[in-house]
Amino acid sequence: MFNIRATYSFLLFLIMLVSAVNAQQVYVETGLGSAFFEDYVNNKGANTLDESYTQPNTPFFEAGFKFDLYKKRIKLDVGTGYNTYKINTAFSSGNIKIPTSYDLSYVALKLGINLSLIKWKKLQLQVHSHISHDWLTAGTNRYNNVVFDLYKERTLDRTLLRFHRGLSIEYSISKRISTYLNYNIGNSLQEKNEDSQDGESYSFKTKSLSVGLLFNISKKYKAKKRFHRKRKIKK
Repeated sequence: MFNIRATYSFLLFLIMLVSAVNAQQVYVETGLGSAFFEDYVNNKGANTLDESYTQPNTPFFEAGFKFDLYKKRIKLDVGTGYNTYKINTAFSSGNIKIPTSYDLSYVALKLGINLSLIKWKKLQLQVHSHISHDWLTAGTNRYNNVVFDLYKERTLDRTLLRFHRGLSIEYSISKRISTYLNYNIGNSLQEKNEDSQDGESYSFKTKSLSVGLLFNISKKYKAKKRFHRKRKIKK
């Protein structure tokens, strides 16, 4: 599984470099997201986590590039993001449930497709699907007034391969700038923990709501703008 992760990571990095040169749009996005461990199984094959806790929303930031694949209805985007999560749960020890919390930070590379389903005047309804490679940059686990450094002690997977899907509404402010509202659900590939805790497995699931801005930087747009300026000067 590590080889698969490394391959995806390398491919995403190469695509990111190519997109920076050939992109037609730049986007910046920020919002709030929540996370939890879905379908957790310990090394004895039992789910000892309480998944009924309400999860707080925490901020994230993302930026990247987009370019048109088909008549502005299908777009490819490549981006990088910084995500923070706080997870409240409890684990069972015999008949006792012990509350615990996780504070996690990740850096991610992301690649995906946006498909415009409905276009009406300046509005578009879109669906999207992405794959991302996430790296844990910091993490702590707290219970019984004791704090554990998850990154140093390697008691949580440091890398995740995740699949995303969602909906967005885009509004064109001008020929150069658009804004959008985005809803996203993401799941990591459920696997045995490769970094620690032999036999443990789970899917890292997230939900988020965000807003973003799109800036048109295509050469065609810039050339067209210069052409109109020249025509005005001649007049």
